[in-house]
Amino acid sequence: MVAKKISSMNKHFLILISFFTLSVSSQNITWQNVNLNVPFENTDSVFNLIDGFYSNIDIPDGLRVSLWSIDYKGSSEKATHVLNFSGSKEAISDFESRKLSPEWDAYISKLNSLTNRDGFAVTAGITLVRYNLDKWQQPIAQAHQWKVKDPVKFITAFADLMSVFGDSSGYVSLGQTTHGLENGETHYIYVTFPDIISALDFGNPENEIQSSAIIKWIQATKNEEYTRSITRVMLQSWE
Repeated sequence: MVAKKISSMNKHFLILISFFTLSVSSQNITWQNVNLNVPFENTDSVFNLIDGFYSNIDIPDGLRVSLWSIDYKGSSEKATHVLNFSGSKEAISDFESRKLSPEWDAYISKLNSLTNRDGFAVTAGITLVRYNLDKWQQPIAQAHQWKVKDPVKFITAFADLMSVFGDSSGYVSLGQTTHGLENGETHYIYVTFPDIISALDFGNPENEIQSSAIIKWIQATKNEEYTRSITRVMLQSWE
């Protein structure tokens, strides 16, 4: 029995190592989300402010900045928009170092005057596994948050699920939130779609194989806690 447990642990360890190897080869990224609570009457002003700022600055190579509206969310989520920064950790670090300027200070001051503090948050994290990188810029995205107790089992179950859904999915990533954690959430699954119809159809299996894969995923992750999700629509991006 002990030998079997050790063998099983070694197998899981090798699977985890293979995932991190895959992570390096698939160009994993670092990301930062700035959640904004924008009053309806200020929506156009905030968009014009953000667009005017990022359209006229030098954004480091390897960094994409994008503004999203949150269209579907739970009642506890106060934010209405997400300003996302994603790319290499070097590009994000380079961008952070450029913020010490009068132009940045004026931009932030104006942004603060147009948004509500309630709902403001800054989070950051990394991707662990990514699929379908060519679909990264699809305009609809869903983020599913989890409290994960057994990361190895969770990642393995996710790989099994994607072995069935990978070809028919948009861009998909599984990652960790490493800064700005809330309510103990540790991992997320991020999925993109080409349009809102595809997003609303998320989770509906097309055949028996997909149905079985979903059931297997639910069973494998039954001890993990799924906390919330949001669906967001991209308004603009800058690179």
